[in-house]
Amino acid sequence: MVVDRTSGSERPRAPRRQWGSDRRRIPLADPRISDGRLTSGRFAVVLAVAAWAVYVLYTVEQQFIEGRADTARRVIEAVGYLLLVTLLAVSAVAYLITRIGFFYRVRNHQRATRIALDSFIDQDRPPTMTVLVPSYQEEAEVIRTTLLSAALQEYPGLSVVLLVDDPQNPSTARARALLADARALPGQLQDLLDRPASAARAALARFERSVVGGGDAGGQQLAELAADHRDAVAWLDDLAAGHPVRDHTDEFFTQHVLGALARDLATTAVALDEAAAEGARLPTARVRQLHQRLVSIFSVRFSSFERKRYRSLSHEPNKAMNLNSYIGLMGGEYVETTTPLGRMLQPVLPGQGDLVVPGVDFVLTLDADSMLLPEYALRMVHLLSQAENARVAVAQTPYSAFPGAGTRLERISGASTDIQFIVHQGMTQYGATFWVGANAVLRREALEDIVAVDFAGDVEIRRYIQDRTVIEDTESSIDLGIHGWRLHNYPERLAYSATPPDFGSLCIQRQRWANGGLLILSKLRRQVRARRARGEQNRFGELFLRTNYMASIAWSSISLVVMLVYPFDATLLNPLLYLVSVPYFAAMASDLRALGYRRLDALRIYGFNLVLLAVNLAGTAASVLQMVTGEKSAFKRTPKVRNRTTSAPSFLLAPLVLIAFCTWTVLVDVQEGNWVNLFFAAVNASLATYALLAYIGPVHLVVDLALQLRNWVYRPVAVERPRRRRSWRRRGAPAAPGGRVATWPDILGHPVPARPEDHRARHRAGSHVASARSGQDLGLHTFHDHVFFTVFQPVVDTASGRVVGHEALCRFADGLPVDQQLTTARRQGSDTELDCAMASAALASAVDLPAGSTVFLNVASRTWRDPEPLLAVLAGRSAAGSGRLVLDAGQDDLAAATAVARRSGADVALGVSTTAGVGIDLELHRPRWLKLERAIVLQLLNGWLDPAEVVAVVEAAAAVGCDTLACGVEDAEELRVLEQCGVRYVQGFHTGAPRPPRIGTAALVR
Repeated sequence: MVVDRTSGSERPRAPRRQWGSDRRRIPLADPRISDGRLTSGRFAVVLAVAAWAVYVLYTVEQQFIEGRADTARRVIEAVGYLLLVTLLAVSAVAYLITRIGFFYRVRNHQRATRIALDSFIDQDRPPTMTVLVPSYQEEAEVIRTTLLSAALQEYPGLSVVLLVDDPQNPSTARARALLADARALPGQLQDLLDRPASAARAALARFERSVVGGGDAGGQQLAELAADHRDAVAWLDDLAAGHPVRDHTDEFFTQHVLGALARDLATTAVALDEAAAEGARLPTARVRQLHQRLVSIFSVRFSSFERKRYRSLSHEPNKAMNLNSYIGLMGGEYVETTTPLGRMLQPVLPGQGDLVVPGVDFVLTLDADSMLLPEYALRMVHLLSQAENARVAVAQTPYSAFPGAGTRLERISGASTDIQFIVHQGMTQYGATFWVGANAVLRREALEDIVAVDFAGDVEIRRYIQDRTVIEDTESSIDLGIHGWRLHNYPERLAYSATPPDFGSLCIQRQRWANGGLLILSKLRRQVRARRARGEQNRFGELFLRTNYMASIAWSSISLVVMLVYPFDATLLNPLLYLVSVPYFAAMASDLRALGYRRLDALRIYGFNLVLLAVNLAGTAASVLQMVTGEKSAFKRTPKVRNRTTSAPSFLLAPLVLIAFCTWTVLVDVQEGNWVNLFFAAVNASLATYALLAYIGPVHLVVDLALQLRNWVYRPVAVERPRRRRSWRRRGAPAAPGGRVATWPDILGHPVPARPEDHRARHRAGSHVASARSGQDLGLHTFHDHVFFTVFQPVVDTASGRVVGHEALCRFADGLPVDQQLTTARRQGSDTELDCAMASAALASAVDLPAGSTVFLNVASRTWRDPEPLLAVLAGRSAAGSGRLVLDAGQDDLAAATAVARRSGADVALGVSTTAGVGIDLELHRPRWLKLERAIVLQLLNGWLDPAEVVAVVEAAAAVGCDTLACGVEDAEELRVLEQCGVRYVQGFHTGAPRPPRIGTAALVR
């Protein structure tokens, strides 16, 4: 630690900088592109294409016309080599084309003025926006700077939500500390910003009172506004001075986030002072805008949300589902309930919820290791709100690397990131923009267009951002294109993100980037077909660049490895090959120089990619494996810690093997005089050696390999120590009768019978009721080792939107479905008893439904064979507040169900999955309800069932006084088809999810 002797406080020592680290100054805005640079860019494209064409023509003439490829093997080699060269040339030309697009965009960019932005946010109802920051076991300091950069956006009514995805029950002290820090941060930051926000709001109110009579503002009003700006500057300066500077990211935060905002406000304060001194008067509206700007900067609402607290939300371990879980809650109100399966969020009607998640017009997503400059949100929303951008779904600035990285690895990784900024900006010129997930402003309307709804049991899973691959942002870009939306890269550097600090974490990041592009490529065809169907044109430039972006990592890595390893015929090698690559490397060197790097960094980036060859191949292999098996690859988060991450042994050994092989090739080529191939092998060996030493380091290489070897050879066996049994009574736990320690059945209020014989004895005695309700909140019931509870799904009249009944559905605490539970009980000879126990539990829970509610009760087929136990259950149901009871039966059990219904005073619902024979059953038994199962709904949608057949069945049911109910209706299209067939009553997730009876029973029609 370094001691500040002036204050006596300690501050962290800045890490030692490596030789060759980043010392550039960041160009926050690109200078205007000169005509000479644009001309040279065009010439580079022409030269690269011409060199490739000449080489192809020369090789074809040499190999196939002159006949040097005189065997099948040589023909295959020639064709294969031409293909490899072409794929590498395609990637080079794609880069050269995108940089020309970047040049055009920089030259044509017109920056919105400050007055235009202030007028935009001064409207009566500016578009609403929420910032979502997904976080997984991040350090508190990293999250804090990200949240502050988001909070200090100059946007009114901003809400910042930290989506904490840490495990709910951390197993280590460090994980527990990270979770506690993440939970505490929003409250701490809210307290921090409340003071300047209150001051800004008070100043605005004071100004409003001073201009009640109208007229322009001047003199004292301008001086007071200048003082308010100076107070804000002082607050920002104090915040910057108190922020610990541990590395270059903290320095960037203090200088370019806090410092830039302070300098801008200070400039405004000086201008106001000068105007007041000259006796100038400004329009009241303009002065109000300046006051409102201060309010917008500091007024923010912080909160946090943890999806893993709730069983009703997806727990998929990836960033996409963390975002999806919260976006899916937007615009709704919820109550938190406890069930045997865990804590649930249940939707309720407006005004009834404990958790209110407001709906917004735009969502800003920001990675927890990224930062935004203060005008980011305002400029993105201003852009999206223009009439010509009404179909733009995503606006972003592809992130740049933080300047001033202290290691060579971070510097060269940052250089490749900044080159990608040029690529992404150029792709927008050709309509080929991809969403880069580190930061973006998303239009909610577009997200609702691409949402995919799945169900995991009773849990609805809404996927706005697809998580089929680990590059979810890329796939979502294609989904938006399919639905007619566009994406836009704003041509300024307003967002920055951290690059991995060591080779181990870099491998995890780059392997993830290389995985998924091949899987998404097939979706591009769907976009082409969708545009053609809408009468829109498919541009070749867009398709070319999108294909290259998604597949070039795969084909470039494979092509380079094959060219290095396979001994191609020496006649295929030609100096023209190097001429194809010269424009590419020359252009990259020029771009790096313009970005503040060195021209030779173009070669360093090539060597950097050589040591990452195995990483890229591993990501490509994972994509191919997923295509073959259909099993999704695991999402590996990039570690963002200050300690080093060890690398996989294969990623460390692969560069050594590559260097050894290239060196051996050089020796062989010297003996054979193969000078063209010798040059290629020597360059690769030299650059790979440099990259290995500079970016991995010999010490880290040896240490990581030694650790991996030790872990492989020696795996200590954990000896389980006998645990000391703790007495609950010492902690004040309740005791059961007789003084013994209480078990969970005692605590819940009813012991579980230990032996099946006990239940059979109760059956013979005529008692078929499940054990008493276990706890007022859970509605828990037990039978043998089965623990279950009841939820109710509303039955809705589509004509009026009114709930006319509820179907009782049983849910087991172990998560297994009812059919599987009955099968298990059948092996023990107690399936009928279990079915009756579930019926009893449903009837007991139904007393919490609104008075007069109709209850639909499912009954298993085997129970109808001996209905006496069921009749005993029905006879014992409470009549208080009860409505009609409807017993569900299939066609084979309809006669038995009708007999039971007559004896118990219940109604019967006939459930059918096919239209065959329904008319005869209706005429013979005249049930009260006809239930069309989910199978019929699917047959209608897929065209396998003629709608006329369903219409005939519905009319036959109406003729005998039977209402038709369709089950499993999950979306608006299914509802529309059923309504066209005359079906009036529906039940399904589209009109209401199953919920405990205490939550409220009104249907929530989406």
